[in-house]
Amino acid sequence: MSSERWQGGFTVQAALIFLFAFWLLAFHTGDASLWDIDEPNNAQSLKEMIVHHDFVVPTFNGHLRPDKPILNYWLMDVGVRLLGMNSWGLRVGSVALGALLVLYLMFALRPFLGDEAALLTGLFTATALHSQIIFRAAVPDPLLIFFVTVSLLSWLHGYLRPKGRLGHYLLAYAAMGLGTLAKGPIAFLLPGLIITVFLLLRRDLPHLWREGRLTLGVPLFLVIALPWYLAVGIATHWAWDLRFIDAQNVGRYTAAMQGHRGPIYYYLLTTFLGLLPWSVFLPQALAEGWRQRRGMILAQPVQAFFWLWAGLWIAFFSLGATKLPNYVWEAYPPLLALLAWRIRLALTGERPLGPWGLRASFALLATVGLVLVGLGAWLVPKDIPPLGSVAYLGLPYLLGALLALVFVQGRRLWGVIASLGAAAVGLTLCLVLLAMPSLDALKPSVTMGYLVRHLEGSRSYSLGTWRWWEPSFLFYAGRGAMTATELDAPQTQVPEILQGHPGPLFLVTPQEDVSALRRELPKGIQVRELYTGYELYSRRRISLLRIDKEKIRP
Repeated sequence: MSSERWQGGFTVQAALIFLFAFWLLAFHTGDASLWDIDEPNNAQSLKEMIVHHDFVVPTFNGHLRPDKPILNYWLMDVGVRLLGMNSWGLRVGSVALGALLVLYLMFALRPFLGDEAALLTGLFTATALHSQIIFRAAVPDPLLIFFVTVSLLSWLHGYLRPKGRLGHYLLAYAAMGLGTLAKGPIAFLLPGLIITVFLLLRRDLPHLWREGRLTLGVPLFLVIALPWYLAVGIATHWAWDLRFIDAQNVGRYTAAMQGHRGPIYYYLLTTFLGLLPWSVFLPQALAEGWRQRRGMILAQPVQAFFWLWAGLWIAFFSLGATKLPNYVWEAYPPLLALLAWRIRLALTGERPLGPWGLRASFALLATVGLVLVGLGAWLVPKDIPPLGSVAYLGLPYLLGALLALVFVQGRRLWGVIASLGAAAVGLTLCLVLLAMPSLDALKPSVTMGYLVRHLEGSRSYSLGTWRWWEPSFLFYAGRGAMTATELDAPQTQVPEILQGHPGPLFLVTPQEDVSALRRELPKGIQVRELYTGYELYSRRRISLLRIDKEKIRP
């Protein structure tokens, strides 16, 4: 198939894909409440920073929060100032970064892969399943993804294209510095490892100090990354820096934290799922890479660099103890570029895709759709009864695969791509229009928060929890830098809170523990149950109680 279908200028097409990506990522993103635990943790920390007029030291619930560096808080603050302290204001930065990543990939890959593959990479990135999750969340991952991608692609431009080398290399160092402000040392350690191994395989390691502009790049990196780390260290007597490195970097890698563990092949599965529906072409891309493996590092340095980038990133986190799908998103851009490169070879007729291989790919996608239908119709209603069936989530992939098979029969590859793109968009629409409102109704901490603030208005009150904790309750129920007390001995702590703070105490606890709480509290304390709702996370009914001192009647 020829490239004649690509009509119009590259810039116009890239701009249209960028606008489409922004629309798709932004669609109803502000309608859903924050998802525990990361989003409300980040949002509450920002609230406390705003109240304290301190944009250096992150805190949560009145305590130092050494979980993540500062850049995401600054990004969320911009969104909040523009759109308010709400889901849309907190998430709009991530949405914008997702769309900018799509735009950057198209222009950065164009000199390496050509117009068609560059534009296809943008389209694949915008519609991949995991894009619709990570770029809709108020978390630092979009920042790390964007800056790691910029750093590695800018370095590759500088290495392979001597003209303008200094500018490309300096941009790479600057991106590593910003990524370090977003997530920590991983933003320069892994890109540095990938670049070093690539140069070693090409027997060109001296390039790093001869042509790598280290004398300019390292100072630039330090000027960007170091001041805040020094400032937060000085402000906290180095407690933040030490706890961040020890617990959030070394600790996460050497021990599974918060139950996030998995087998060595964990990321092989999550990468396939995260890149759906385009990951059905991974076997063809891998086969093409294997066919060209001899001499690839010298003859095809771009493809070799991409395989190395993806492979080292996934391998590094596969060896780590704590495992989360987000950890390997930085491997997706090179994989999506390699998928687009393989599709371009088929579109131009250089390396057609075998019809049997395509049928197997779409049979696999149809199987994924059927599994989603089955799990949505059987497992979800059994595990989360109030949610009911979500079998509809499997239909876009199932129907897209069947339609793609029809186009394969007619040897119309553009029809295949359109079918998969429509399936990706269809699943997003099902998620945000059907699934998200139902899931949102199963987050009672949000309703409880709004209820507390509506009842009390500007009056004083206190917040507490017993045998239950979700940060979203503090974010939605609290004002400014208000804290919530996690009780372990309510019989003594509740009277102390009522004695030491004006107004009532709003306490959240599982409904089955309400009777026990009433028995534990001393006489003279009034307990009223205001609201009870089923919670998605704990699979229990959670109650909001208002606790006051009983008024003495004359």
